Amino acid sequence: MSNSRASRIHAAEIEPYRARGGQLRMVLHPGSVGSRSGYMGTVVLQPGEYVVEHFHPYSEEFLFVINGDLALETEEENWKLGAGDGMYVPIGKRHRLRNVGTTESLTVFHIGPLAPDPSLAHVDTEVLGEPQSTNAGAAAGTARILFTVTVPEEKREDFLAAYEKVRFNVAKTPGHIRDQICQASESSERWLITSEWKSIDEFFAWEKSTEHKELVQPMRACYSDPEFRSFTVVAETAMARP
Repeated sequence: MSNSRASRIHAAEIEPYRARGGQLRMVLHPGSVGSRSGYMGTVVLQPGEYVVEHFHPYSEEFLFVINGDLALETEEENWKLGAGDGMYVPIGKRHRLRNVGTTESLTVFHIGPLAPDPSLAHVDTEVLGEPQSTNAGAAAGTARILFTVTVPEEKREDFLAAYEKVRFNVAKTPGHIRDQICQASESSERWLITSEWKSIDEFFAWEKSTEHKELVQPMRACYSDPEFRSFTVVAETAMARP
């Protein structure tokens, strides 16, 4: 049973965080009220403003729109949101919240459960102010890395735990865009790790670093039959957005 007391925090008294877009306020969280299962806050967006694309590696996100006209842009589709709408975003799903209306919007968000460390709670996949890729050739010149391995069933949990530590570290590396881990449908012991980089040189700079070699040691103890391939993207066709 928690020893925390019931607490009240007024959002307007919190200095907004603006680096990710709009005005983000963390209202109820472990540091302010001692919460243990998640945190809650508000986001205010002016017309045309957006919160940069990001994902939560350990947490689900729940959004409730108080006022305004918004679009939640996810990997698969766009959702139009208005006052009274609630929205659920699963763990690990990239998303971006945008004000598409003509008036200020206010949205309440809740995120839980908590990540094991605050530094792992939120991973940005773009930087505020950078152009967003919308045309078919926007990804041309980027590097795609494919790495396949065999992981015995008894080492799967250790392998995935080791991969989590690697991917959160690489997310902060210059030149890194995104990572995915996939399990083969025809063999539960065969795994594919893909990563995308702004250039092949930036990938190899990280791959040859001492930090990388130390990070991947726990992973290497779990797999066999590694196969590595690197490619340069020539063209990419993006999903059509309404």
